[in-house]
Amino acid sequence: MKVAVAYDNGEIYGHFGHCETFAVYEYGEYVHECSKTLIETGDRRGHEAMAELMREQGVDAVICGNMGGEAKALLLSYGIVPVAGYSGDADTAADLLVTGQLPVTPGGGGCSCGGNCSCGSDGGEGCSCGSDGSEGCGCGGGCGCGC
Repeated sequence: MKVAVAYDNGEIYGHFGHCETFAVYEYGEYVHECSKTLIETGDRRGHEAMAELMREQGVDAVICGNMGGEAKALLLSYGIVPVAGYSGDADTAADLLVTGQLPVTPGGGGCSCGGNCSCGSDGGEGCSCGSDGSEGCGCGGGCGCGC
């Protein structure tokens, strides 16, 4: 399985379409059999260019902090699972996704709730969205804000 994570200095970057670097993790049969490659986006900008880059890299899923509906739909049309609404350590997030421990919200999450959303049972902090869906989304504890 290949997982791309929007990447900034070891952390999950906040926005898919503006990311300058992606960490691409390629997993073997076991989680510890993993290679990591950093891919620079160069002059590519916007969700269409990033989605095309993900398709070119042959990734199966993309993890990022935030992603708009058009980007999610485009990735899904390429057979790539969008996983948005997260922050924290990129390496850990990729491992958690591959082992089934990072919740994937139908529709890709991404802080689109209209009120308070609660995180899973892991008790992560800072996971409630403001009334406009813009505040406090994504916590480092591995929970998603994708009500």
